[in-house]
Parts: sequence; structure tokens; C-alpha cells
Amino acid sequence: MKTQHLSLRTAQGYSFSVSLDSPAGGRPAACALMVHCFPHRSEAEHILSLGLTQNRFEVMRISMSDFEEGMSPQVLQEAYRYLAAERQAPALVVGHSVAGTALMAEAAEWPTVKAIVTIGAPISSQALHALLDEDIDDQEYAHLTYHTGHEIAIDLDMLDILSEPLIHSRLHQLKKALLLMHSPQDKEISVDSAATLYTAARHPKSFVTLDGADHFLSVPGDALYTGNLIASWVQRYVVLPPDSLRTHMEVVARTQSGGFTTEVRAGQHSLLSDEPIKVGGLNLGPSPYDLLNASLGACTTMTLRMYADRKGWPLQEAIVHLKHDKVYGEDCQVCDDPRSMLDRIDREVELIGPLDEQQRRRLMEIADKCPVHKTLSNRIDIVTAEKKE
Repeated sequence: MKTQHLSLRTAQGYSFSVSLDSPAGGRPAACALMVHCFPHRSEAEHILSLGLTQNRFEVMRISMSDFEEGMSPQVLQEAYRYLAAERQAPALVVGHSVAGTALMAEAAEWPTVKAIVTIGAPISSQALHALLDEDIDDQEYAHLTYHTGHEIAIDLDMLDILSEPLIHSRLHQLKKALLLMHSPQDKEISVDSAATLYTAARHPKSFVTLDGADHFLSVPGDALYTGNLIASWVQRYVVLPPDSLRTHMEVVARTQSGGFTTEVRAGQHSLLSDEPIKVGGLNLGPSPYDLLNASLGACTTMTLRMYADRKGWPLQEAIVHLKHDKVYGEDCQVCDDPRSMLDRIDREVELIGPLDEQQRRRLMEIADKCPVHKTLSNRIDIVTAEKKE
């Protein structure tokens, strides 16, 4: 995904920073607003966003941890206004922790929002005030301190939005799809909050337990699971237009400005290709040579499977390992001319099953006869022409 960092300003003149993540293809099909309480340098927000951008969502991220004097409701309202005016009005909002409760209350009145997701959101005054300063009467904002020591500031107007009666009222009137996600092992906000939210909300509503995860999704696997699940769930409620990446041929690939990340569509199947980080890519998918190896490996195993099945041989699995290199030809052992280098693919084949030696030898011969092997071994004519509009 591609990330931009923007500065927005509320109607009251308060400036704040946001991050805007765009899909690799550069043409988002829908927009999401994500507000969270993750600590600085947390990978969770990036992983959650990646799950959505890979499904053609553009995602604006706002961190409550960035607001030293407290995030106000006006910040959420300005983020929505900006997206509606300059990008796409958000169809999905995702809120984590206290931000989840506040965003849910605000988004209940945003007409374009079709779906709301909360992650570890509190509802009870007891759960919230257990984390707040004891005395906030003489302050313009309150400090909320988690048990891990992570601290965020909350504007007093925002604190009013978090009041339990208001949340219950908004939930009772909510006419949007709601997904509540919470871990039973959450040591910051009890999972009982999710039960209360679920009971108060109208259908359509869903609850997913993030079993084993902590409040801040600090384990990347937990964040990845959460992001992928959100991306899958929301497609029931947000209708995405057809992908604009189309071709009259068999495969189409598109790389836009800003990096090497490339969309690939083969028939009805889509994937990303990229380069490793060490050469300037984002490593969001296999490299072109990885795909070449994969093509040969897949064709080899399919051919072995087909041959063994036809012969009735007990081949349980065929596993192929491949590596591509540039090597000098045999007639150029001391040559420094890189034009004399040849492409070489090393292929190791594992044949799993109670096969006899004769069967194994024959299958190894068949491995060299797969169609992609033949194509790569023969002369290939590549005809290139510019495609006009």
C-alpha cells in the first residue's frame, strides 16, 4: 500500500495529522476511517490497514496517542468531512479501544457509513473510569492510563460522548451493520463490555472473539487475523464496484507510480507482485522471478500428479523446490561480459509415497517433460506492441 501523511484543521482551528493508505493499484473502491489507541511504533495499525487496502479500501488512520491535549469530537467530524469532500466518504469505520466507542457514537449519524467495527471498546462507566485520572474537574482534558503504562489524553467533550446512556441510545437507534471484536484475555477492557454493547445494539450485529490476543494486538499474527476478518466481513455490507483491471488477453499486470508493487490478474484470480525491501520494494508479494519459479514448480507437480494417477502409482505428494540464478555458460568460464551469462533454474523434486526405484526414475524423467519446462527450454518469441486506448 501507499501512505500519505496529511495535516487537517478543525473548524475551531486545531491542526492534527492523519495517515492515508491507498491500495497498491491506486484506485480505491471504497474508503474507511480508522481511529485507534495503539502505542507509538505499534505495527498493529499498519497490519489492520493492509488487510483493507489489499481489498481495495483506502484507509485514513488517526491515532489518539498523537493528541497531547486530548482528541475532540471535532477531529472525527473533520476527518469525515475531508474524506467526503476530497476523497470518498467513508463506508466503513474501525475504532480501537476508547476510540472505538467514540467513533461508533459519532458514525451512527454519518449517512454514508454502512458498517462499524470496534476492537476492545469499553461501554461501562466503571471500565472507563478505572483508567481515568481521579480528579478531572479542573482540567480541560483527561488522562487515560492503561495498565501497560500507555497513556492517552481525552478532550472533555469526547468524554461526554463516551457516557453510557448516550452510547446505549445511539446503539438502540443504530441502522448500520456492527461488528464487535474483543479478546477474553483483554486485561485493559473486560470482554463484558462487548457483551453489553452487543445486547444494546440492533441487528445486523456480529461478535468475534479475539482469543489469546492482548488489548493492543501486539502480536502481528493477531493483528493480521483481525484485519483479514474485517476485510472479509465488511464485503457483506459494502458493495465494491468491479475491479477496473481488465484485459482481452489471459493475464494483465499494472504498476503505478510510487513503487514496484504490481497488481496481477489472471482470469478470475488476483495477486500482488513486488520486489524485496532491500532493492526498494515493499515485499508485498512474490517477485517476478519468484512467480517464474512458481509457475515451473506448479506445472511440474501437476504433471507428476496426472502421470502417477494415470499409472495408478502410490504417489502421495510431489514437492518441488526451485532457485533461479544467473551463471556463466560453459564456454565462458573466464569471461567478464555479463551478456554471456545464462539463466539457470535449480529444481529439486521430492516424491513422497511407497514408490519403487523404477517408478521414481520414471517420475523424474516426467518432471522434465512438463509443459512449462518445455516452454522455458525452447525458443520463446515475445511480441510487444503498444496498446492504444
